[in-house]
Amino acid sequence: MKAAVLYGANDLRYETVDTPMCPEKGILLKVIACGICGSDLRTYGGGSSRAQYPSVSGHEIAGEIVESQNLNFPVGAKLSVAPVIACGHCWYCKNGIQNQCDNMKMIGTAEGIPGGFAEYVSFTEDMLENGCFNIIPEGIDPVDTVIAETASSVLNAQINTNIVMEDLVVIIGAGTIGCLHSEIASIRGTKETVIAEMNTEKAELARKQGFQNVYNMGSGDPELKEFIMEKTNGRGADTVICACPAGQAQADAVGLVRKRGKIIFFGGISADSAAVIDTNAIHYKEITVHGASAYSPEVNRKALDLVLSGQLDASKFITHRYELKDLAQGYEDMSHGKMIKGVVVF
Repeated sequence: MKAAVLYGANDLRYETVDTPMCPEKGILLKVIACGICGSDLRTYGGGSSRAQYPSVSGHEIAGEIVESQNLNFPVGAKLSVAPVIACGHCWYCKNGIQNQCDNMKMIGTAEGIPGGFAEYVSFTEDMLENGCFNIIPEGIDPVDTVIAETASSVLNAQINTNIVMEDLVVIIGAGTIGCLHSEIASIRGTKETVIAEMNTEKAELARKQGFQNVYNMGSGDPELKEFIMEKTNGRGADTVICACPAGQAQADAVGLVRKRGKIIFFGGISADSAAVIDTNAIHYKEITVHGASAYSPEVNRKALDLVLSGQLDASKFITHRYELKDLAQGYEDMSHGKMIKGVVVF
């Protein structure tokens, strides 16, 4: 089969590799589509300390079962696959917090389990039992379901932060994460969302895709703070979501949020991007800061249901499609802010 194999930082090769066998009580999946994620780009560029080489990345997978030794997953069924594989036994799993599993494994993150940037991928019985594998109903385009994985992380963050209907939510970054935060907050009934994006091309693309609440401003622009204060009678935003890998955006968020407001740090940053955060402001303004990482199988199913029901319109997010051999071009386009969501389609 053909696969995009990562041999090291910026060393991606389109080559022929052995097709995996169907494991006992497992399945063999023919990949239909696999989304390109910011974490894939980071791994491609050498930014993951846990990466193993050579490896096949790709963790936002949709495909068709072509061989099965598992009665719950029949041949011919189409699957939405998300990468989180919890152990089911640790304290966190037993308490319904599978996204913080002590023994978590991840599909397609260059950490040992091959992913969807290949024509076929196999899954074992324990993955099927403890992971996020959902059958896609007839009449649904499997390509659309790749956004459910990222949407799961976004939904998990908003549930944990308890964003409510009256909130003004300010989102820093108009990439996949930022646009999904805006859309899901609106679906959940939030009063208003504002997206700040400093990259002019990306801001224009987001508006073209239907996100009219995007403003071409950086998180530190005085105009953004004035705009938010004017909207809130000088209070500040109820919630600020940092949806970009920039430490300065995290630092700026403290000045944009109101007293007793909430901040979500969504997405990892590199060490050289870290910035000093005014913890005195957090202390005296009684700001609550939330981290956000992954999701449980239950939340993944809820996010997928948003796609299946049409509430979350995949066409607003998927702006670029690539053949597998052109994956490196997809990474290049993502690094320059030319897409909201890119997908490799087979």
